Amino acid sequence: MQTLRRQARSYALQLLYQADIDPGADAETRERYWSEGHASRKARAYAEVLVQAVLDHREEIDAALGASLEQWKLSRLAVLVRSTLRLAACELLVIRTEPPAAIINEAVELTRSYTDEDSARFVNSVLDKVRLAAEPRDETPPQALGSP
Repeated sequence: MQTLRRQARSYALQLLYQADIDPGADAETRERYWSEGHASRKARAYAEVLVQAVLDHREEIDAALGASLEQWKLSRLAVLVRSTLRLAACELLVIRTEPPAAIINEAVELTRSYTDEDSARFVNSVLDKVRLAAEPRDETPPQALGSP
């Protein structure tokens, strides 16, 4: 049985996929999506929070992902992989309610459920770079720490 957050992430991924392939999708399109599903009120509410956060912070998220991609452009990735990366990067950079390892693991599992193992490894690698880039760095010079 899937947890509430995993269900919500799956719904959010589907909505983000839809928004990516149809940028003109609006609230009515989302409402139609929800009317066809059997999401619980809580799963729907959390999915909506995730989707709105990705949409509201897309430039920041895409910039972080772009900086973490090596020899790839975000626009050239498969829509599902791009949507998964955006969703998880949003949780890592904006929402921050769970440990980064849990967020990355969920994204990898979500990728596996929709694509293949190579894509899952790719998502893991990119998100780990996003995580590392977002971690605060200790700016204290070595001399200040008592080293010679």
